[in-house]
Amino acid sequence: MGSAADAGEQGAVEAVSEGVTEMVDASVGVRAALDRVLASPDFAASPRLAAFLRFVVETTLDGRADALKGYTIAVEALGRPPSFDPQSDPIVRVEATRLRRALERYYTTIGVDDPVIIDVPKGGYVPQFRTRGLEDAAPADQDVVDPPPSDAPPQAIRPRRLLPALAAGLALVVTAGVGLSLWNLESKTPRDSVSTAATADRIRLPLVEVRTFEAAGDGAPNTTELRAIEERMRDAFARFDFAQVRAAGADIREGTVAEACSAAVPRSVFSLAGLAEGRPDGTFSLAVRLTDRCDGSIVWSTVMDGLAGAGKLAESEQRVIHDVAVAVMEGYGVVQVRARAQALARAPASGYGCVAAAAAQRRSDSQETRPEMKAETRQETRGINVDECLAELTHRDPAFALGHAVRAETQLQRTLHDDTPAPSEAELEVMLDEAERAVELAPASAYAARALALVQLFAGEPDEAVATAERALRLNPLDFDVAATAGVVFIGAGRIAEGEALLANARRQGAVATPFRDSYLALAAFLRGDLIAAQAMLPQLTLHPTVENRVALALSLHALGRHSEEREVVNLMVHQASDGADGVRRLVTRLLPSKDHATRALDALESAGLSVEARVVKPPRG
Repeated sequence: MGSAADAGEQGAVEAVSEGVTEMVDASVGVRAALDRVLASPDFAASPRLAAFLRFVVETTLDGRADALKGYTIAVEALGRPPSFDPQSDPIVRVEATRLRRALERYYTTIGVDDPVIIDVPKGGYVPQFRTRGLEDAAPADQDVVDPPPSDAPPQAIRPRRLLPALAAGLALVVTAGVGLSLWNLESKTPRDSVSTAATADRIRLPLVEVRTFEAAGDGAPNTTELRAIEERMRDAFARFDFAQVRAAGADIREGTVAEACSAAVPRSVFSLAGLAEGRPDGTFSLAVRLTDRCDGSIVWSTVMDGLAGAGKLAESEQRVIHDVAVAVMEGYGVVQVRARAQALARAPASGYGCVAAAAAQRRSDSQETRPEMKAETRQETRGINVDECLAELTHRDPAFALGHAVRAETQLQRTLHDDTPAPSEAELEVMLDEAERAVELAPASAYAARALALVQLFAGEPDEAVATAERALRLNPLDFDVAATAGVVFIGAGRIAEGEALLANARRQGAVATPFRDSYLALAAFLRGDLIAAQAMLPQLTLHPTVENRVALALSLHALGRHSEEREVVNLMVHQASDGADGVRRLVTRLLPSKDHATRALDALESAGLSVEARVVKPPRG
């Protein structure tokens, strides 16, 4: 009897030991798979996606899959406060959708040969772990959506819950196993290394060279000093995204110019030259001119007087670089305005032609909603379907980071001007994916960071949006369109004074005053109770009746106590939105993701009859 009992006990121990060994092997394999995924570009560039995936995998391996709820993930993985409300904040659902998309992209590209697949099926947050080439079987205790069928469906590696007495020992074994991974974690190139210059050539970005500056007269900077100004000028130019800037010594020869200008798909070519002249008072002047090399015309010039040399040359250099870069390289500077017009006229099918068409459409959408304005834009862009050309551009040249950024920003602006005046969670997920891809591909791009910050703001991620906007400002402190967008982000995130200061300075530096930016200045005036500023914004808000401007107009009228006019604006907003008052509320929370400020704005609109108008006023005819 004793021997039978001993044999049974020994068999049980062996069975349990076998189960522990199997679980340890599975856990080591899954963690190695996790390491591979987290090292990929998508996840390395997105700490939040990485934290989400690591948390759900580790929690499942620890036998706590039942704890994977929206609240737990938000607080423990995404850093949301304990007061997090999953009903009002969609961050977990949005991130889960992005996570599934990123995993799908990984396993069809970089991880196509990985032996273990990590999947987070729709309908929950509990991951599945499957081996390639074997039959798929989902864990019996998990309610998941079956993956799409394939010719060789993979088998699930089931992390089992072990007896409590074994849990501590297993944890030690698995922890040791992570450091002794049984897999060869060889690095894989995430994508073919693509030359920046080759990409610029394919897209047909405008080409800009800074030529050697010349000196004349006593008191002019010497050769070394002029070379330093040229180099810093090139460096400043190179921070702007939509142009290819030639390095020192890489002058554009006439044959190259002729080829670029007369090619089947031409591109714009510009040269910047300067002449420093000494003055009797010890100062010097600098004459700078920008030439369009395709037709030989001088398209911009300026003379800066009173520049100090010797010990104060650094101050003069800073002034020169600032003034020239802003005038020439800004989004509405000479190079971009002229190059976009030329691309639309001569190379609309090029990548840069598509970018130019997107810029024209965004300008049209932000300035006017009149049919004649739309007709003018269609004529200007030669009927280019911007959505289609951007999709084709990012598909044909996925390494072109700015294509993804332009697509994200264009999609965001379009959703503010369709029948539903606020992007849905699904739309925002697509925009986030595009904008994050742009930042991943071009981490030094201020424009890509700017686009991501704006999308993050509308996705209800104000803290992340501010951090990204601050990064954009550091990447190019001379791009005042970026600074203006950062101001919008700061106001939307609740940092009102900083946002207003950024916007005001950007305008002083020449950034364009768009209706979208006006709406945020008006929102800031409402939130601060500044009646003078609110009154000053009324003409612009009335002139450009975009949906965000109507919200800002209603709130400005509320601050001024003009309640009958406010009610008219609220009524109009309700009946222009396809989903009525709910659409207006959703737009307000997108514009102002700071909860306290959104609540104040919504309370003001409710006092003007937001809900009442939705119930009692008949919709307009037609």
